[in-house]
Amino acid sequence: MNETTFSYDSVNFHKTFSPQDSYITKIMELAKSCYTGSKEEISEETGIPTGKTSGKVVPHILYAQYMGLTTHSLSKGKYTLELTELGKTVLENDKYLFEDISRLICHYNMCNEDTGAYLWSFIYSGLPLMLDETMSEEAMKKKYNDFFMVKADLGALRKSYSDDGFFALLDLLDFSEGIRINSSYYKDERLYVYAYALFSSWDKKYPEAQEITADQIIDMKWNKRFGFDEDEMLFALEQMEGKQLIRLNKQLVPYTVIKNADAADVLPHLYELLN
Repeated sequence: MNETTFSYDSVNFHKTFSPQDSYITKIMELAKSCYTGSKEEISEETGIPTGKTSGKVVPHILYAQYMGLTTHSLSKGKYTLELTELGKTVLENDKYLFEDISRLICHYNMCNEDTGAYLWSFIYSGLPLMLDETMSEEAMKKKYNDFFMVKADLGALRKSYSDDGFFALLDLLDFSEGIRINSSYYKDERLYVYAYALFSSWDKKYPEAQEITADQIIDMKWNKRFGFDEDEMLFALEQMEGKQLIRLNKQLVPYTVIKNADAADVLPHLYELLN
């Protein structure tokens, strides 16, 4: 985590509301036309409830941005919404966010240390958790509260990965006995999600580098956000090499990865491998 001072509202932007797919869709639809309006006007346009001091409009504007689907600016109480290139691709291919591919890239972006949501990114960048290791809820809350210096409301985070929550079917986080980052396996249909995420993080962290090491990839938390241990990470990279997206140099220790493409090249193929 790069920021050291946090406000209650920046940490608890969700106001207890977990993300809802239908509301994210409505925010994307407005962003497609570069809509500008107050939260009350957005509520009237979309049916997303809001009030003077609380409501779901602002949290979902922020969710959509942290998921990498939209951007927004705020001036004199008016929000201007715009789609990102990722948002355009998702809206065109999976408008209602039914596919795991859509939710997986949203999860990955939510957990980004620099552009994601603080509570989400802290799981992967702040908590001392290995894959399949459980931390008690009491210890987790203490870690959050000590770091952010404000009381973190974890209810929306927990709900989003539990039961019928937005990210539940990904089975990446388990909150049944505290918190556990679940290990996961490579899936063929997600290949371009893995590649898009890798190149997106690579371009932000090492913008001038055409070649980085496995250790640098691990440092970006690329594999951890997908639940990959180091063996599964290598397997996923080998599948990407098979598509000529990257080249691996295994003669070096640690091995290195050379880019043959970038995020913009991969984005049009994001849904290509779905059956």
